[in-house]
Amino acid sequence: TNKDGSRFVLSDSLAIEQYLVCKHNLCVPEQDRQMMARQTELRNQLNDLFQMTQLIVNVTEPTTRTNFIQRFMTLAKDVVTYQEKWLKENGSTGHYFGNKTTYVDLALLGTLCAIRVTLKGMPEMLEPFNKKNAPLMNNVMTTMEKDTKLTKYMDTCQC
Repeated sequence: TNKDGSRFVLSDSLAIEQYLVCKHNLCVPEQDRQMMARQTELRNQLNDLFQMTQLIVNVTEPTTRTNFIQRFMTLAKDVVTYQEKWLKENGSTGHYFGNKTTYVDLALLGTLCAIRVTLKGMPEMLEPFNKKNAPLMNNVMTTMEKDTKLTKYMDTCQC
């Protein structure tokens, strides 16, 4: 509910997520449209990966499942390459933007945890995300895991 009593309603999960993280000052500055676009791009890439894992585990027809696995592996490698490049451009700080926790840092934590849990029985599918192939993404994960504000979440996380 807004201050004037009117209601603001969102029904899309990513829109709700973005609204909440921006409300809590975890977004890049709103006035920097290029960084806002980059933030959305990086977040959407992570969401694409998560959505693909759901297709893989929920499709039982062997040929279709094999196709989804191949598409996932290609997408995972492309996303890791792109995100690693961005993290390097940011100075390998353990964050996506500057040196403080932002929306995409938290999105990476949640997405990779979900992917690791979902694909636990398929270790070869997790290879693109290991420390050798995605060192800077893993650095972000380590930074998030050490963040005392996230301790309660990390204690319940199964990744």
